[in-house]
Amino acid sequence: MLLITIVLQLLSGFFLGWYYIPEPGLVIELREEMFNDTRFGAEVFYMHVRGVDTIFVLSYMHILKKIYLKNYVTAESDGWLLGGYAFFWFHYIVALGISLSATHLSDLTLTIIANIFWSVFNFAYKTYYIVFTNKHLNTDQLTRIMVLHYFTPWYYLYLVKLHVLFCHESWDSDSGENVYEDKSGSYVSWFYDAFLKEIQDAWFWTFLVFCYFFLHHFSDSTVNYYFFERWNISELDEIRFYGVAPHWYFRPLMGLLVVSPSHYEGLMWMGLWFVLLAVLPIIYNLYNSNKSYLPIIPMQSSKIQTLAFILYMLSIYCAASMLPCGRYYYAPEGGYVGNPWVKFSYQYAYLYMAWIIHHLDLIEHVGYRYAQHLLIQSSNTRKISKKRTQVLAVTSIRESSNNKNAMYTFSNTYKSNKFIINYCKNVLR
Repeated sequence: MLLITIVLQLLSGFFLGWYYIPEPGLVIELREEMFNDTRFGAEVFYMHVRGVDTIFVLSYMHILKKIYLKNYVTAESDGWLLGGYAFFWFHYIVALGISLSATHLSDLTLTIIANIFWSVFNFAYKTYYIVFTNKHLNTDQLTRIMVLHYFTPWYYLYLVKLHVLFCHESWDSDSGENVYEDKSGSYVSWFYDAFLKEIQDAWFWTFLVFCYFFLHHFSDSTVNYYFFERWNISELDEIRFYGVAPHWYFRPLMGLLVVSPSHYEGLMWMGLWFVLLAVLPIIYNLYNSNKSYLPIIPMQSSKIQTLAFILYMLSIYCAASMLPCGRYYYAPEGGYVGNPWVKFSYQYAYLYMAWIIHHLDLIEHVGYRYAQHLLIQSSNTRKISKKRTQVLAVTSIRESSNNKNAMYTFSNTYKSNKFIINYCKNVLR
């Protein structure tokens, strides 16, 4: 379903490209004219807008499902690397698309992208000018972004195709195992099996997400940024940065720039997020190359691993739900200021991807061995205590063997111990 959504996004963008004119002052008016004069113009536009949210939601569902099923253990590292790289590339494409909307948020997004690009060259002169002109919206800038935004999605589709080829070519949905492709059939069997497997695993949630984002139109009173869509140069300097909220899928990345003490450290954490995701199988093999004795425990069969995964999902949700607009920030004197749960979410998300997820089997194995040791030790202690009780009881019986009342008292006291009961009976005889 994710692949179908990507294809629909490409087709809707291809249609919208016919009506786009790279002029900041005319983008909004021409869009409204397209809504009025073009059949299904508004529907195609909103399908393209909601398609971004849909692809992000389905991408996160796909990634989290693969992590939960531990596909990184047996997956092809090349395919996983391509998937992580394609996920990063989609962020870049979406940033270009937001800049094409010619809103105040577009101008801010363009400035942030230009500064990140400039940082790669250590802020040398105006190296950003080749792509980002003066880092603000203008006709030349929109023309360049329009060309990039038109061609880069096709490269993204190529990456997705390679990812599918590497990861799903040997999958067979009937046997549930990796097998060689049956080339005697009249259709591409591996693609059919992989596609069928994806639908069987999560078709219900995929259908709900698809319907929500593609068929649901938010009312203007709920999300209203029309004020920022009609601006001029004099108004632009008066609008504060915190007056515009970033999209939910960019909030974690923007939050990293806000909470980091320096610009380059924030960029380092941003890049590390995509690196950890892309090289997950490689890191797992580095940690566990000498631990072949460890059994691979499915997450769905382990409460400890399931709990750790749920905390990871909650951390991502918390980081994406909090607006980094004064609610949390880094103070030069006091360090981090703001909601402590956001700080914990970032720390746990990185710790989980870099260390916890690769040692869950080891942690559970050591915990199981330690629990078994405690049970054996406890069992031995009970046996020793039972033996000691028997010895003391036999000693007391021997001392009072001529007193039948005492013998009956012993038998009633230790009536649960068969050894002592039999010994008392033999003495009484």
